[in-house]
Amino acid sequence: MMAISMRLHWPAIILGLLIGCGVITLLMRLLPARHVRLLGLLVLLPGPALAFALPELHRAGLSVVGRHYDILQGVLISPAVMMPFGATLLGLPIGTTRAAIGLGADLTTRLRLIWLPLLLPTALLSLTIAVLLCLGCVILDRP
Repeated sequence: MMAISMRLHWPAIILGLLIGCGVITLLMRLLPARHVRLLGLLVLLPGPALAFALPELHRAGLSVVGRHYDILQGVLISPAVMMPFGATLLGLPIGTTRAAIGLGADLTTRLRLIWLPLLLPTALLSLTIAVLLCLGCVILDRP
């Protein structure tokens, strides 16, 4: 029964997660850093908690989004997945890439020596958080 639930809900949760991460990335580009931090902290805990509660609310007949609540689950867990990236990128000094370009580093050198060491631990942490939260949503959605 668990395999059927995983097969049915996993792609929709991942789609919602990608939509949520895209929206957060867009907000990180448009809003000032302190607004992004505040907004991220405001939805960090309630988002995944509501994502875990959505299947029970759906079973109880309190469905707000109809039968596509698993996409909403992905959107709700995306702030927890993007928080490590946001913390890393917002804490980065502004002129890092500009300084590397000024010193003669091309794109591959910047990727290899600046961005990969900076974002690889964050990417692994975000991937782990995403897998655990998606599995939690699928496990809690068992009939």
